[in-house]
Parts: sequence; C-alpha cells; structure tokens
Amino acid sequence: MALLPQREGSRDLSTESRILELNSAEADGALETLTSETTRTVLSIIYEQPSLPSEIRDEIDTSLQNVHYHLQKLEEGELIEPVGTSYSKKGREMTVYAPAYDEIVLVAGRDSTYHQVKEFIR
Repeated sequence: MALLPQREGSRDLSTESRILELNSAEADGALETLTSETTRTVLSIIYEQPSLPSEIRDEIDTSLQNVHYHLQKLEEGELIEPVGTSYSKKGREMTVYAPAYDEIVLVAGRDSTYHQVKEFIR
C-alpha cells in the first residue's frame, strides 16, 4: 500500500468540443503546434489516457526533456491541460496531463458550413 496517492485530482475529459475554422488565427495556432510528428504522438497518447510525462517517455522511447518540450507546446496551444498530480515511489509530485477538449474539429468550407458543423456537434 502506498502512503501517497497515485493519482490525485484527475478529472473526466471535458464535455466540450473545440471547433476551429480553417482560416482563423485559432486554427493557425493549433496547426502550428501540431507540425511535429512527436507532438502529435504525445497528443494521441494523452487522448488515449491522461498521462504522466514519464509514461509518455516510456511509450515513445525518448528523453523526459523532449516529452516536456512537446507537452509545453501542447499546453501553450491549449490542446492539453494539467488535471492532477501523481506521486512517484520516491514521493516526487508529478503532473498528470489530459486533453483540454473531448475532440478538436477543423472545418474547411464556407462560413455556413462552419456554423452548421458547430450546431451539429453541440
């Protein structure tokens, strides 16, 4: 039995969707964030299950420093967020990351298409 909780404060995924219009500054930011294959892989892992940086490191076989770099990019792009803490066997506090939205939808088309998709998803 551990003296410190293994996952504290984790939450369910947001019930919100993020809908981005292709020709918007918001979409530019998200697309710029996702230019790196490693960043996209990290985001995919987090969508599978809220994760610790060390868990992500083990899954993609890279350095912890590299994982933190990509997590920072994703957090600055508002694609992920910290949702709680976990503690290592040595008692170190670590951040658990989860997606900021249930899904992210990029819409290309006329303005009316964007509004139709937005209404449909809601």
